[in-house]
Amino acid sequence: MSLVLLLASEVLDVHYDAAHAWLYLDWKGPQQLQLVQAACARVTELIVQTGAHKALNDNTHVTASNWELAKWIAYEYLPVAAQAGIRYVAWVHSPLLGARTNIDLMTAFSDRKPQVAIFDEVVAAYEWLSSVSTVHAEH
Repeated sequence: MSLVLLLASEVLDVHYDAAHAWLYLDWKGPQQLQLVQAACARVTELIVQTGAHKALNDNTHVTASNWELAKWIAYEYLPVAAQAGIRYVAWVHSPLLGARTNIDLMTAFSDRKPQVAIFDEVVAAYEWLSSVSTVHAEH
């Protein structure tokens, strides 16, 4: 991956992968709702700026999360990301069992826009995201 750093914050680093025209979101440390909400607002701006339709959402560096946060992402943020242009999200689990359970529950309640696929490893997420086409998904 040839990545350009677009944002570095306490909870998130966002890179743009120009070769694939997608965002790579590297979440890190303990995830607190207010910090994540602020980071997601910036991500929305970057989606619009870059025109990205895909995101690789990497949670392998997350050290703490909770159900309130997962619920906010599912019900509040994913629809915003979809409206901004994201069609596909490859979501890489955190190694933390609690965070994994929250994300599994979250995806069960998501309305499928954008389409979210869950992975245990970045390589599998990368391969899936590379295989999906946004040509027919644009409106």
